[in-house]
Amino acid sequence: MTELIYEHPLNEKVRTYLRVEYLFQQVNLQLSLANESQQLGFFTSLFALIEVLDRNDIRPDLIKDVERCESALVNWSRHPSISDSTLKRMLQQAVHLQSDLLKGAKFANVLKEDKFLGPLRQRFFIPGGTCYFDLPQLQFWYTQDLAVRQTQASEWIGHLHLVEKAINFILTFIRERGQFQPMVAENGFFQSNTDQFELLRLRYPLSYGCYPTVSGNKYRYAIRFMQLCDAQGRATSDKNIAFDLACC
Repeated sequence: MTELIYEHPLNEKVRTYLRVEYLFQQVNLQLSLANESQQLGFFTSLFALIEVLDRNDIRPDLIKDVERCESALVNWSRHPSISDSTLKRMLQQAVHLQSDLLKGAKFANVLKEDKFLGPLRQRFFIPGGTCYFDLPQLQFWYTQDLAVRQTQASEWIGHLHLVEKAINFILTFIRERGQFQPMVAENGFFQSNTDQFELLRLRYPLSYGCYPTVSGNKYRYAIRFMQLCDAQGRATSDKNIAFDLACC
């Protein structure tokens, strides 16, 4: 790997979307339940996902954003260079998502009320709370046939499939709004106005030995490249750093 893409949200809504996307990625990576560590990781990520969805009722925002995506797609349909087949597929997806979101209830309600998951969830937020003397039912669950555990885990995740589809659709739409442009951070620093963008995407080479930090909001932002430092943990880079920036 010679470069990384770093993403920074410019409002709280997109920040929550990115957290939900990340937790779905973690859950799906552990879904094979191949060993005890994966099983523990699966439940840890699943309960974190339930917690985020319970604290943040993102369903109204998802409905509005899907509607906004649909309107933009209709406008794009008038452009001759846009692929008709791709546009038609995305429009159909937006319509179906909007309909399903309007009919659905608050996310994660079914999982919150699950009689097996409920007691586990309480213990997973306590340091060391997953010891078997506290959760004998979890120890027993680990002994079930792998196919049985995978089927049950897939059923749990299935209750959240709608929010996963909506998040992926909206974030893909947001990311594709911005194209990478070459920039230079002089002495490791770059700032600009945002034009009310929602997401910054930075593509930078690892050869500089630095990583970006971003501060700002939907109106203005600043990027500062930092390097690891034994004395203080991190220090500001004084290099001129060439990177690519996409404002989405």
